[in-house]
Amino acid sequence: MEFQKDGPTSHINEKGIGWIIGAIFIIGETAGGGMIALSYALTSMGLIPGLILLILCSAFSLYTALELCWTWKIMQNRWPEYRDHCRKPYGEMAYRTIGRKMRSFIAFMICITQIGFATVLVLLAAKNLSILLHFFFNLDINQCYLILIVGLAVWPATMLPSPMHFWQAALFSAGSSTCAVILVVVGLAHDAPVCSQDVPHDEPNLLKAFMAFGTFVFAFGGHATLPTIQHDMRKPAHFVHSVVLAIIFCTCLYLCIAVGGYFVYGSTVGEAIIPSLQIKWIQQTVNLMIAVHVITTIVIVMSPPIQQVEQLLKVPHHFGVKRFLVRSVLFWFVIFIGLTIPHFGPVLDLIGASTMVLMTLILPPIFYLSIRTQEVIWLQENSQEKSNDVAEPTHERATLKEILRLTPKAILALNAAVLIFGIIGGTLSTITSLIRLADSDMAAPCYWQYFTKGLPFSGDNIGSVSCCGTYRNLTVSGQNPIGYCSHPDF
Repeated sequence: MEFQKDGPTSHINEKGIGWIIGAIFIIGETAGGGMIALSYALTSMGLIPGLILLILCSAFSLYTALELCWTWKIMQNRWPEYRDHCRKPYGEMAYRTIGRKMRSFIAFMICITQIGFATVLVLLAAKNLSILLHFFFNLDINQCYLILIVGLAVWPATMLPSPMHFWQAALFSAGSSTCAVILVVVGLAHDAPVCSQDVPHDEPNLLKAFMAFGTFVFAFGGHATLPTIQHDMRKPAHFVHSVVLAIIFCTCLYLCIAVGGYFVYGSTVGEAIIPSLQIKWIQQTVNLMIAVHVITTIVIVMSPPIQQVEQLLKVPHHFGVKRFLVRSVLFWFVIFIGLTIPHFGPVLDLIGASTMVLMTLILPPIFYLSIRTQEVIWLQENSQEKSNDVAEPTHERATLKEILRLTPKAILALNAAVLIFGIIGGTLSTITSLIRLADSDMAAPCYWQYFTKGLPFSGDNIGSVSCCGTYRNLTVSGQNPIGYCSHPDF
C-alpha cells in the first residue's frame, strides 16, 4: 500500500469500493425511514418555513459530510496507522482533535445513535410487513411478533465484516428507496385531481414545527457511518464525489415526497405518506420497497457500533465465536428496544433531534476546524526546517485561539452558522420530542403485554386507506368511504 508525501489522494486500498458504490451506500443508509415522514413534517411546519428548513438541513448536512471527508484525508496523510484497517474512524477523529475522553464519548454516542437508528428501522420494517401480510394473505399478525420475525431475518447478515463486504445490501437499499419515490409520485399524480380539490391545512404548530426539525435531520443524518464507508474505499480521497452525489440525489427525492404530499393530501397525511396513496397496488408495492430498504439498511447502520464494541473487546478480525456472540448481543439488544417502544414515530423524532444533530451538525465542524489548524501549524513548522527531513506530526491539539487566528473568516462564519443552527434547533427539538414522547398514548412494551394480559398472535386490521379531504372521506375511485377510509369524519 503506497502513500506519498504529496497528500492523501495517493492512498489506495486495492480491495476497497469505488466512489459510485460509496454514493450508493450513503443513499441506501439515508433515504428511506425518514423519507416517508417528510410530508407530515412539512405540513406541520408550513410550506415556506418547511422548505427553507429542509434546504438548510440538506446544505448544512452536505457541508459537514464534506468536512468529515477532509478531516479523514488529513489524518491519513499525517498518521500512517490510519491507512490500514480502522474500526472506528469517527472516534479517532475525536481523539486527534480533542482528546481521549472525547474519543470515549464519541464511541458511546455512536452506539446510542446507530442503535436508535436501527431500532426505528426495525419498527418500520415490522409495520410495513404487517401491512403487506394483511393485503396479500389477509393475515393480521401482532406487531410484537413481527419485530421478532424481522430480527430473525436480519440477524445472520450482521455477521458480515464491514461495508465493503455487503455492498449488495446498499445496492438493494438505494434501489428500493428510489423505486418507492417514483411510485409515490405516480400515486400522488393519480390522487391529485380529486384530493387537490379539498386540501386541508392546519395552522402551524410551534411544538410540531420543532419536531419537524428532528425529522429533517433524521432524513439526512447518516454521518456516523460516513468515515467507516470512506475508509473502506479504494481511493478514500474520492469519497467527496460520493457525498455530493448522494446528498443531492436524496434532496431531490425528499422534495418530491414532501411537496407532493403537502399539495395533494395536506394535513390528512399521517406520520407516513404511504397509507394516503389510494391505488392499492402502488401503496403495497411502496410498502414492499420500504421494507426491503429498511431491512438491508439495518445491516449498514449496525456496522459502526459493532466495530466500536469489537475494538473495545479486542475481537479478532476473522469470524469466530467472539464475533458471533458480540454481534448477536448488540443486535438483539436493538430488538429488545423495539419490543419496549413498538411505535417508530416518537423514537424517530427524538433520535433525529438529539444524537443525530450532534453527530451530523455539531461535531464535524469542530473536528475539521481543529485538524485543519493542526495541519496549517505542521506545514508552517516544516517550511521553516533547514534540512530535507519532514518533521513527524505531533499530537498537540489546536487551541481555540489558534483556530480563530489561522482559519479564514469565511470558513469560520460558515461553521459558526452550522453550529448555531444545530445547537439551537437540536435543543428545542429535543425538548419538544421528549414532551411528545411523555404525552403520547403509547402502547405498553410487548413483554409487559405478554405477561400481564397475554399477547394475541393476530393484530388489528390495518389495511385501510387514509382518505383525503377535510373530512377524510374523499375516495378517488368513488368507493364508499365506510369500510375503506381509516378515519372518515362525517
